[in-house]
Amino acid sequence: MRSTRLSWRGGAAAVLAVALLSPVAPATAATAGSTSPLDTAFTRAAGEFDVPKDVLVAVGYGETRLDGHEGRPSQANGYGVMHLVSNPRQRSLERAAELTGQPVAALKSVTSVNIRGGAALLRDIADAERLTAADRDRISAWYPVVARYAHAVDDATARLYADHVYDLLRAGITATSVRVAPQRVQPELGRYAGVSPAGAAAPGALAAAVPEYAPARWVAAYGGNYAAGRSSRITTVVVHVTQGSYAGTVSWFQNPSAGVSAHYVVKSSNGEVTQMVREGDTAYHARSANPYSVGIEHEGFVDNPGWFTDAMYRSSAALTRYLCDKYGLPKNRTAIKGHHEMPGNDHTDPGPHWNWNYYISLVNAGGGSGGRYLAGSPTDFTGDGRDDVIAFTQGSLNDVYVSTSTGASFAGTSVKWNDFFGLNGETLLTGDFNGDNRDDIIAFTHGTLADVYVSLSTGTNFTPSTKWHDWFAPGTEIAAVGDVNGDGKDDIITFTHDNAADVYVALSTGTSFTGTAVKWHEYFSITGEYPALGDVNGDGRDDIITFTQGPATASDVIVALSTGSSFGAPQKWHDLFAVGTEQPRVGDINGDGKDDIVTFTCDTNADVYAAVSTGTSFAGTTVKWNDFFCLNGEFPYLADVNGDNKDDIIVFTKGTTNDIYVGLSTGTTFTNSTKWHDYFGLNGETTL
Repeated sequence: MRSTRLSWRGGAAAVLAVALLSPVAPATAATAGSTSPLDTAFTRAAGEFDVPKDVLVAVGYGETRLDGHEGRPSQANGYGVMHLVSNPRQRSLERAAELTGQPVAALKSVTSVNIRGGAALLRDIADAERLTAADRDRISAWYPVVARYAHAVDDATARLYADHVYDLLRAGITATSVRVAPQRVQPELGRYAGVSPAGAAAPGALAAAVPEYAPARWVAAYGGNYAAGRSSRITTVVVHVTQGSYAGTVSWFQNPSAGVSAHYVVKSSNGEVTQMVREGDTAYHARSANPYSVGIEHEGFVDNPGWFTDAMYRSSAALTRYLCDKYGLPKNRTAIKGHHEMPGNDHTDPGPHWNWNYYISLVNAGGGSGGRYLAGSPTDFTGDGRDDVIAFTQGSLNDVYVSTSTGASFAGTSVKWNDFFGLNGETLLTGDFNGDNRDDIIAFTHGTLADVYVSLSTGTNFTPSTKWHDWFAPGTEIAAVGDVNGDGKDDIITFTHDNAADVYVALSTGTSFTGTAVKWHEYFSITGEYPALGDVNGDGRDDIITFTQGPATASDVIVALSTGSSFGAPQKWHDLFAVGTEQPRVGDINGDGKDDIVTFTCDTNADVYAAVSTGTSFAGTTVKWNDFFCLNGEFPYLADVNGDNKDDIIVFTKGTTNDIYVGLSTGTTFTNSTKWHDYFGLNGETTL
């Protein structure tokens, strides 16, 4: 019988404990040319317990960003870089003490010992999962082990946890003293292959299992962690920080011993949202303020601003905008408050690093399509040369509605073209994938399955969906559509949108996308930038574009031209465009066959600026083409709605009116807006 105390490499544990005793603390930069103590700790622990170092680092990074928070516990009473937990339901801290022979106090407070405890736990689970020595050498084989490390309340939540760790492995990790190179690993899911991640929508889902905020997942909190109903009307949105990981928080709110909950939880890396308590029920998140507030938890720790990503800010702001619109709340600090501002509370979250000015500007900056990033997608579903409009309802029905263009309006009655396409969390786009001049619809599932489904247009409806690719745009990659080889059929493109910033392509055959995605570019559109496609030089092949955004001094537009089999070297085509939170779009607005760039300020000025393509750059001076189009909370778009080969501007007002306005292109300006439809594209729906 195997002993509970694990030691696979002789005296390594003793050497490690003597050489690397230090309080649990954030990673610190290594001396040039040397290995940092943190990196050494991971290397030695991985070697001692025969755990892949990259897996060990990714688990720790997913839990804490490799920050031990000076030995302070998380909300689940977890400690250190590896988040070793001690609470009534999870005893990984005590189990690590058994496996390593180290005292609990050292596991809590000594970085190297804590990492060694995490490695011992992973190996212990690997043995229970019967991983052989050969299995342990394959990172892909560790998925079930990582899932069990979470000690989640169920397999669905364990999948949510493991999926995130493998997303990190694919994206790569560059901490101040530890690095994991990006790798396109496809995990071996084992028994988890038959389990949907927590909150994933499924056909026939009960109404109670559907989130109220359509882009969210639904995972119910434990019934004892909240109260049914409310005693007051909703007047406040409360911003929290979890003091823990996203999956860990979802699991904690499901835990009967927690005694706490929030209505929504937002993920740091990609802004994914999980709803856990109905808005009409009283979550236990802000003491005396519970009856009149909606709580939004944000993954992270108050003392580490690295958790507060742009993706999180934008996603959370969209959720808060939805709540303010739904309950008639002002989109300012009168109704949007931090946990620390609520009466009777002793918390400090969201803390000094939360950028309130930026957050409130995003709440007021305008809606999104429901897709991940979007700068243009063709929508001529009938093949008559005029672009139409489409709405994916998602939520519980997953219907698809189309309103076709007459050339002067969108047909007054929208028609259901498909009754089950586009689940929550999927990226929904359009394109002509079979080359018949009618645009079709496409869904990228992301996650660990990373399937791609297509539904073809018949001219009057969309056919049942068919899987065209089974491994593309995994995790948090940014999926896009364009004809990159110029054969008349739209292809699929994915931007890893991380430190590696790779771009992969799978070409359309007319009935599927080629089986193996090919890297067409190895450094383009990093995190925080806005990627897009368009044929900017008029050669019939779509090129890749990235808007760096940020402040005015850094709002560049970079282009890499398609050769038909790869994208060429990046070139700056414009140096001041789409500043800050403006919304850029790509389309041929002057009808010369070359795609141009347009940006919508979507603020109180509601200006629209354009820079047309010369074939080698975008005209140096940005010109205002319309001075009142797209207000706060609205969603702008480009499409040729009257069939004159010039793209026009469209805005979906969302909110309470759900109107569609159009400004036609004259070739040098956009005309004053005209209402083309008076009820299309509800809040939470994806509109194109």
